[in-house]
Amino acid sequence: RPFQECVQAKAAGVLCSYNALNGRPTCISEDLLNQTLRQSWGFDGYLVTDCGALQDTISGHKAAKDHEEASAMAKAATVDVNCGGTFQKGLLQAYQNGLVSNSVINSSFRRLAKIQFRLGLFDGVKKYDPQQDIELVGSHGTLAMEAALQSIVLLKNRNKILPLNIDQKVVMIGPHIFGREVFLSNYHGDVCTSNSTKHKSYVCIESPVEALSKISKHAIEATMGCKVADTDLNEIDNAVDLAKTSDAVVLMLGLDHTQEDEGHDRIETVLPGLQRQLLRSILDVAAEKTIIVLVHGGAISLGGDAINRSGAILSTSYGGQRASSALAKVLFGLYNPTGKLSSTMYPSSFVDEIPLTEMGLAVGVGRTHMFYKGTPEFSFGYGLSYSSWSLSWIATVGRSSSTSSSTNKGDSMITIEKLRPPVTLGVNVTNLGPMKGSQTVLLFWRPQDGTNNNRIRQKLFGFQGTSTLKVGESEILTFQVEHKDFLTWDTTTGNMKAGTGTYQIEAQAANTAISMSAYVSNGEGPINIKVD
Repeated sequence: RPFQECVQAKAAGVLCSYNALNGRPTCISEDLLNQTLRQSWGFDGYLVTDCGALQDTISGHKAAKDHEEASAMAKAATVDVNCGGTFQKGLLQAYQNGLVSNSVINSSFRRLAKIQFRLGLFDGVKKYDPQQDIELVGSHGTLAMEAALQSIVLLKNRNKILPLNIDQKVVMIGPHIFGREVFLSNYHGDVCTSNSTKHKSYVCIESPVEALSKISKHAIEATMGCKVADTDLNEIDNAVDLAKTSDAVVLMLGLDHTQEDEGHDRIETVLPGLQRQLLRSILDVAAEKTIIVLVHGGAISLGGDAINRSGAILSTSYGGQRASSALAKVLFGLYNPTGKLSSTMYPSSFVDEIPLTEMGLAVGVGRTHMFYKGTPEFSFGYGLSYSSWSLSWIATVGRSSSTSSSTNKGDSMITIEKLRPPVTLGVNVTNLGPMKGSQTVLLFWRPQDGTNNNRIRQKLFGFQGTSTLKVGESEILTFQVEHKDFLTWDTTTGNMKAGTGTYQIEAQAANTAISMSAYVSNGEGPINIKVD
């Protein structure tokens, strides 16, 4: 569904991946790329392979015997561009041997030429000035700030330790407190390069210590305590002494490109190096006033002890060029956090419960929020706010009816039939304060006992964000609920199918959630929905 919505939003390009889907490598799957992506979803942009993906169909998947056959299969699937050497080695031969037609080549040419025209590549000779590009990127600072702010997820805030007061004595500890490049992750250009600098520079990226120092009334004292993974720096004793003198400790922990990047996977989810020792030591002397800030891409397992003892926890991902400024705004209450976790935060035992080489999502304890049967440290979609929020259902029966009403617990609400217009569910979102802010409402379905659902625990099928609401203000978000929202892949029939039975529909935001029940039938019968 998310891929389909990207296509409907007029994505210009799609990349096919290394893996197989339903037994067929994606980059040579006519059913996936031609029938589904182009014919069913209406995608008319260009298709490019991930780098080396066609080579994998030969040497990895064993689905093609050589470059010629792999090229022919990819062109039949409407792939336009191969990142790698397969097209160079096999496409001409496939064409000469009649495996690829003129019409297929011409169709690809049209799609690629259209993109080149849109990019202005035929508008005349242009002088390339890299400095202009750098200045242009720099002018997008407002957008970079908003992206960084929305990426910060508040996971815990015991006794409302956050937001901090500018009069408090705040100390900063951890391997990322002086970081700059780390916030750009591992795919980025020479962000701070100028005409006078011929080497990579990150001096224009603000560090967390610099950013917090601009807001706090007191000088920010700081010490790393340790590095991300190397054990050659051990200043944990100094960090402990510093924490004892503070009103609040901002403890920045996590990962960097030495621990995770393309082709470099982790075999455990705990903090590397001396960071766990640093975390325990700080919590021993300053637990309730410690704010853990996680910098990471992949999941990190903190453990129940650290979660329970700490005062607050923030997940920031890799926030980009304005990451430090965004963090400072959130910590000092200049921005009310809105972020939601984009992946499950598993306990450390997860890596021992299922082989890391097992790609099946539903095998064993399961993977992702859709299949995981264990208890996560923090769930997919979780994210708190400095404000409290309330949700209530508002329902409209289909597009053909203008009737709208608030719903109460126990009311029988709506009927929607498979071949008729969808039901519009409204969610009334109210900011209870104490700060203005916005919220993203996530809509999940969860199959109840006896429902045939391919072992899926839950599925996100809708989300929307509010505008910024003052304390006491409300906004109604509307969701279209229809039969296709309950479709999942049926391995026995090789088709999409809605599992027959009862589902719980839950709307979730910050500290609150509301639910209702829905009955789904694959026949012409209705979907009955009522509030729990």
